[in-house]
Amino acid sequence: MDMNERKLKILEAIIRDYIETGDPVGSRTISKKYDLGISSATIRNEMADLEELGLIVQPHTSAGRIPSDKGYRMYVDGMMKKSHITPEIEEVITNLIKEKINHIDTLVEETAKLVAMLTNCTTIAMTPPISQVCIKHIQLVPVDDYSVACVVVTDTNSVKHYVIPTPKAIDFNMCMALTNILNETIKGNTLSQLSLNKLKFSIEEKMKEYGDIAGSVLQAIDDTLKQEDSPEIYIRGANNILDFNGMDEKDKTRTLLKLLEEKPYLRKILDQSSPNSVTIRIGEENVLTPMKDYSVVSTSYRIGDHAIGNIGIIGPTRMDYDQVVSVLEYVSYHITNMLKELGH
Repeated sequence: MDMNERKLKILEAIIRDYIETGDPVGSRTISKKYDLGISSATIRNEMADLEELGLIVQPHTSAGRIPSDKGYRMYVDGMMKKSHITPEIEEVITNLIKEKINHIDTLVEETAKLVAMLTNCTTIAMTPPISQVCIKHIQLVPVDDYSVACVVVTDTNSVKHYVIPTPKAIDFNMCMALTNILNETIKGNTLSQLSLNKLKFSIEEKMKEYGDIAGSVLQAIDDTLKQEDSPEIYIRGANNILDFNGMDEKDKTRTLLKLLEEKPYLRKILDQSSPNSVTIRIGEENVLTPMKDYSVVSTSYRIGDHAIGNIGIIGPTRMDYDQVVSVLEYVSYHITNMLKELGH
C-alpha cells in the first residue's frame, strides 16, 4: 500500500493535533480543523489504511486514533518542520552561555536546567571526561614527602584537583621541574592522545638522575587520571515526568525515576548521540526497557570536529519534536562556538 500525499497530510494532521491536545484524533476533528479539501468519509478510509500500515493505532475503545512509534518516525524523518526560536529565548540561551563559559561544569549544569524549562521535559547533560579534552596546564605541588597535589586545567577552563600518592619521595624543586617538563610535553594534547611510555622516556631523559623517580610519579598521575576519568552527569526537570505520565501510571514513573539515579544507564542513553546532528529515538527504538514508553532527543557539543559532551531530553513520544530539536541545535551550536573561542 503506497503512502500518497493525501495519506501523508492526514498522518501529519493526526500527529500535530495529538501533540497539541493529547486526545485521540477522529476524522471529524481533522475535517473541521485542517483544510484538506476532502470529506470525513474519505478521511476515515485513509485513516483505516494508515492503521493497516501501522502508522496510527486505536487506543482502547476510543473512536479516535493516535500515532504509533512508526508514525512518529515517519513524521520526524520527513514531515517535521523545525520551529523558530523566539528572539527572547535566543537571548536567554546566548547570555547564559556567555556568562557561564568560564567553567564548563557550571555551563552544562545551567544549560540542562534551561533546556528542561524550555521543553517541559527531563534533561540529561554530560560534561567531557578529562581524557577527551586538551590540557592547558598541569601544576604539581608537594603535600608531604609521599604525595603531591595535581591541578589540571583543560581547554574548557575546567579545573580538576587530585591528591596523588607517590611511590618515592618528591620535594618542591622536583615538583617544579616535573611540572615544567609535563607542560612542555602535554600542553595542547588530550590524555587519550598521549603515549605514557614516550612521556616517561622523555621525562627520564630530561631529568637525568631523578628520571626514575619522575617516571614513577608520572605513572601515579596517569593511573589517577584514568581512574577519575568520569564525566559529571546532570539531571534537571525530573519532576516533568509527573506531568507527562498520568496518575494511573505511577509504576512507569517510578521505574523511570529509578533509572535516572543510575549513572551507567544515563551514559548509555547519551552515548548514542550522533556527533554531528540531533539523534531522535522513539519508544521501542530505545535499547533500555524502561525507556520504551518515551522518546529521547540528544545531541553533542564539540571542540572542532571532536564531540566532547552530550545533552539530551527524555519526554513523552507525543513531545513537540519541532521545538525540542530547535532548542537542542541552538544550544549545541552556541556551546561549540564558545568553546572554540575559548580554545584560541
